Amino acid sequence: MNCLSAMFKYMLYFLNLVFVAGGILLIVVGSIMLSTMGNFTAFDGGVNTQTIPICIIVIGCVTFVVAFFGCCGTIRENACCTTIYAICMLILFGLQLALSIWIFAANDKFLSSMGKAVDKAWDENNAAQGYPMDALQLAFTCCGNTGYEQYETVPSSCCGYKDRNKVCEAAIYSQRPGCRQEFVDFWASNTDLIRWSSLIIALFELGIFIMSCCLASAMRKR
Repeated sequence: MNCLSAMFKYMLYFLNLVFVAGGILLIVVGSIMLSTMGNFTAFDGGVNTQTIPICIIVIGCVTFVVAFFGCCGTIRENACCTTIYAICMLILFGLQLALSIWIFAANDKFLSSMGKAVDKAWDENNAAQGYPMDALQLAFTCCGNTGYEQYETVPSSCCGYKDRNKVCEAAIYSQRPGCRQEFVDFWASNTDLIRWSSLIIALFELGIFIMSCCLASAMRKR
């Protein structure tokens, strides 16, 4: 193996270690997002607010597994494993790029749909539906759709109490913002992070694909 091939080998190994860490980070970010939303999900026919966090966790798991095996294939200098790894990286590049482009193109529409999800929760905030606003108010420390003034009797969840029989004090709920804006702001900040990080990761994956192809070609010529 010549000097250039050896350089590609160790660069790939280092980048794979970075991607292993990146995969773990995506899993953690997705898990935190799911945990933050609590039990708040979509209704029949509505937008599933847990779809993106779950997708992030899945992408993180796939990235971790591919990068881990990439490390093994690179160190063992196996041309077949390195070629398969390059193909996996090309597929990941396409998926990451598609996700980034979709979020850039549909960001406003997506945020609007998140606002509508809260509107629907407010419209169906009754015992038959299990008081969906409670989950939102507990998770985002907010009150009402646009504010506590919308309630005739402010529920205990506006004060962070899970027991609906507790009395919510005005000193607490009067300081809490409306849930619609809080929920949209939460997604706005996270989609900004996701779309830029997805684009950067996609470019790294393209570079790794090119280096993997070069390294696999050099391995076959030995």
